[in-house]
Amino acid sequence: MSELLNAPEDGITVRMYRQGHGDCFLLAMPRKGGGDPVHLLIDCGYKPGSQKTLPANNIGQIVKHIETATNKSLDVVVVTHEHQDHVNGFWKKTKPYFKDITIDEAWLAWTESPSDALAKKLRKKHRDQLLQLVEARNQMAGFAAKGDDDEAVKNLDEFLALEFGGEDYQFNLKGMRSMLGATDIRKSTNKQAMKLIMDKADQNRGVSYLNPGDSLMIPGTEVRAYIFGPPRSEDLLKDEDPKGDEEFHFQREFAGQFSFGAALNAGKGNAASPFRKSYADTSGRALQQTFFKDHYGKAGDGNDRRDQIESPGNAGWRRIDHDWMRSAENLALKLNTGINNTSLVIAFELPRSGRVLLFVGDAQRGNWLSWDDQDFTVEGEKVTAKDLMGRTVLYKVGHHCSHNATLDGDPDSDYPNLSWMGKGSFGEEFTAMITAVEKWALTKNNPPWRHPLPAIRKALEAKSQGRIFQTDIDMPEKPEGVSETIWTAFLNSSDFEKLYFDFTVRDQ
Repeated sequence: MSELLNAPEDGITVRMYRQGHGDCFLLAMPRKGGGDPVHLLIDCGYKPGSQKTLPANNIGQIVKHIETATNKSLDVVVVTHEHQDHVNGFWKKTKPYFKDITIDEAWLAWTESPSDALAKKLRKKHRDQLLQLVEARNQMAGFAAKGDDDEAVKNLDEFLALEFGGEDYQFNLKGMRSMLGATDIRKSTNKQAMKLIMDKADQNRGVSYLNPGDSLMIPGTEVRAYIFGPPRSEDLLKDEDPKGDEEFHFQREFAGQFSFGAALNAGKGNAASPFRKSYADTSGRALQQTFFKDHYGKAGDGNDRRDQIESPGNAGWRRIDHDWMRSAENLALKLNTGINNTSLVIAFELPRSGRVLLFVGDAQRGNWLSWDDQDFTVEGEKVTAKDLMGRTVLYKVGHHCSHNATLDGDPDSDYPNLSWMGKGSFGEEFTAMITAVEKWALTKNNPPWRHPLPAIRKALEAKSQGRIFQTDIDMPEKPEGVSETIWTAFLNSSDFEKLYFDFTVRDQ
């Protein structure tokens, strides 16, 4: 069992827990006037199934570890956004995980405020869409019970598990019907997790709903927090995918598996099917079957029948009676997009050195673009988001290092991107943290989740000189060309354990 997570005298120690494909970060910093360190927790969740590659690291064990590391007392809990892999470690139906932990205050995005007019509008819209999706899913499940659309139901269940939460989710038709039979979204694991955190904070210093442009001190410390996002713009909240040079493009061998990759390769001789691979037969065997030969190929007499055969407009083999319900997958994607871009984005600034630690949750394109004109006034002085990004020495990589959660670009690009971070001497210390279990991610969906996306990871490796913590990699290897002095300094600031990684950023 761990001991109290202490803080350095002149900086912050960041503990990245390895509970699976999800975020859970515990920060320790010195308390003004001495005493126990100030502890701030950012999220606590994971995608069920992803922890199987890290069998010793179940979420209950992680929470017990947090209890011991903090003496069951957290000064601040930050919830970046309401998704399963960020909140399901806070609550469960029996013996909620954080039941015995005191929380002095909670920080949430303005989108969670019960009194904010735009937030209320967005929540109602999201709730209505979610209920429509549940209804479509349950209708599809009825057909799945008869052997149809089973894969489509499973895909929707993945989306709904992300929205509703839960700990031990796996596809089970009866179990999912039971969970989704009720329309009271307030009873979902995600909602209960959020409520537990807010209720505990309300007993002490309360809940802060933060807006872009806010800056505030972490209580009891000299560390200042700057709020970059989420933006107060519906259009930006819906804006997910990078465009043009903003995107770290997929490696060529993966491009054909993605519809947008296929669009990028249009006209280059890289044709890609618009349909899922599971619905395609590229072997040519289908054309040897009588039905396909009669309707799509050559008949037994050797004559090409494709232009000769006409079938009635209502031919049974032409009908796709339930295809309309597949549009539910598009609705699920829209729901997922909206929530990721509501991520609370925070830059923590150390008081003496000006070093910055940037935590972006799952922020995607619209959130990133909103930082361009973001500035703050501190003691009469103007501070810009671009300046803070330039002083960033630790980057919590967005959304498990997915293609749409870190923007590419140049230092002189007119939009925020990776090259804005770690400028000058700060670049010599730049380090990244990726909350991804790659082997598990590649089993999800069709095409698979590219978490981390190879192109982004390669860029991070170059920028950080190999200083990358990744959930499923016990310890990074020193890249060729990196000096022993630089690598030794990194190792001296790090601790690699089965349950967590520790990294200390000095303020000197």
